Parts: sequence; C-alpha cells; structure tokens
Amino acid sequence: MGRLTGGDPSLLRRINSAVVLHALRGGDARTLTDLTRLTGLSRPTVEGVTEGLIEAGLVVEAGPEEREVRRQGRPARRFRFRAEAGHLLGIEIGPHRVAALLSGLDGRIIGAGTREVSVEASADERLERVRAAVA
Repeated sequence: MGRLTGGDPSLLRRINSAVVLHALRGGDARTLTDLTRLTGLSRPTVEGVTEGLIEAGLVVEAGPEEREVRRQGRPARRFRFRAEAGHLLGIEIGPHRVAALLSGLDGRIIGAGTREVSVEASADERLERVRAAVA
C-alpha cells in the first residue's frame, strides 16, 4: 500500500463538498451556522465550499423563511440543495425484461419504463429495448 500524505487539496475540497451537500440534502434551507454545526467544518471552509457549489449550480441561496422572526441587522443567508439541477437514470438489463427509472437528484421518481425481451435476444435487440424503456 502506498504512503498516505495530506498534500492533495483537491481531494479534500471534494470531500468537504460532499459533506456539505449531504447536510443540505437532509433538510430545508440551512444557514452557514447550521452547516458548520452539522458538518463539523470551519465557517470559512463551509463558506468557500458553498460558494463553489453555487458556481457549480448544485446549491442556491434561498430567501428567508416566512416563520423566521425578523431581528435587527442583516438576515442570515440560507442555502438549499438544487434537486432540479440534474437527473439520475438507472437501467436494469435482465434475461426477460429491461427497465429504466428516472429520478431527480433528491431521489424523487420522475418516470419509469419497462420492456419485455426474449431470453434469446441479441445484444442489439436488448439495447433497442433499453432505448425504448428510456424513451
């Protein structure tokens, strides 16, 4: 096994981004203070990661919640995960059928399709059934 070093900041940035995304996916809009508490990361790290996720289109700044009591000063910035930023497509190719499932990034199922296929079907036939299920 190779020697482990702490010299890969891009890996650390990806890990921190995944941690913040996980915290945002788990609930409503969150403040930087909420994210710092939930992730165990420092506030500057959470701010930097959040800005990077906004640039990537995975996070957006949310408005203040209606039930939130208005205090003096600038309101806390709130962030939410953008489940609408992309989709996931799962495909199953079995001996008797092919199936496709489309979901949002939040796991909400958007669509599904199945097609029967013969056990003797060629690879090209199976791929055509996959295309039909996806469509």
